[in-house]
Amino acid sequence: MGAKSPDPAPANFQYYVPAPIPVPGRWHITVTTGIWSIREIPYKELFQLHFRQFPGLFAALWACLLIGQPLPALAWGPQGHEIVALIAQQHLSGAARAEVAQLLGGSAMMVHDSNWADEIRDRRRDTSSWHYVDIPLTARGYDSKRDCPDGDCVVAQIENDLRILANRRLGSGARREALRFLIHFAADVHQPLHAEDNDDRGGNQVRVYRGRSRATLHRVWDSDVVEALGRGADDAAGRIEHSLSPQERKAWASGTPAQWADEAHAIARDRIYPQLQGRHELRLPRDYAWQQAPIVRMQLARAGLRLAFLLNTVLK
Repeated sequence: MGAKSPDPAPANFQYYVPAPIPVPGRWHITVTTGIWSIREIPYKELFQLHFRQFPGLFAALWACLLIGQPLPALAWGPQGHEIVALIAQQHLSGAARAEVAQLLGGSAMMVHDSNWADEIRDRRRDTSSWHYVDIPLTARGYDSKRDCPDGDCVVAQIENDLRILANRRLGSGARREALRFLIHFAADVHQPLHAEDNDDRGGNQVRVYRGRSRATLHRVWDSDVVEALGRGADDAAGRIEHSLSPQERKAWASGTPAQWADEAHAIARDRIYPQLQGRHELRLPRDYAWQQAPIVRMQLARAGLRLAFLLNTVLK
């Protein structure tokens, strides 16, 4: 399938971008079988934690530092997934809203569960490859035989979750899990570095520096570019929602997971990687996250509108 180059943000698709302000890093800890495991925590915040409250956490962190392994990177980070869920909630039909609340146990649970698929990855290792699709960076677009031969990619899993969710003869447990995965994967497929393969693990092997901070390119696109949108998910989602025109709401609430992966891949191929000039270690401008704001907002808006589109279609 040929990739459609993503449309640049339309002239009327404008956002209020406030002056850069320091935004505290977001961190999250997931408890699994009695062992503390780290989901995401910015380096700059590591030693602001009260480790006496989390004895197992210190051991896990120290082990990561000793072996020189980066902390795990997760698509869009918690705030990005919450933004997508918040936008989607605003566009659900009455029937879809009611069934989502019934399956998840309440209307607020859609946002709460938006990061569930990341939180279980250490227990459900078979789901790890469901969060992305490895489309060769130089390819025109997604090819299911080449990029997802065994159905272990985000495109195939979105389609699988839709089939499960639409089948009301299945038990509520299976449909609830499919819904939780769908909420998360609809956001993942719009993250550009989750739809490309440049032999660098989605940018995880590209070291970048901004000022005195260092990270990976993947980490920057998971969290830093999202945190630059505002002080929290509610604030950022509200600004994005307010900026959408009726034409954008209608045009973006359409398509297929494969087409959405093509759009994200084209952003990585045509906009993100050309700036690297083939380097695997480089210094980014201090305002890099702000420079990417129009792309990030567009992708989060698309993800939220399309998640609602999928749910409204299968939960009639």
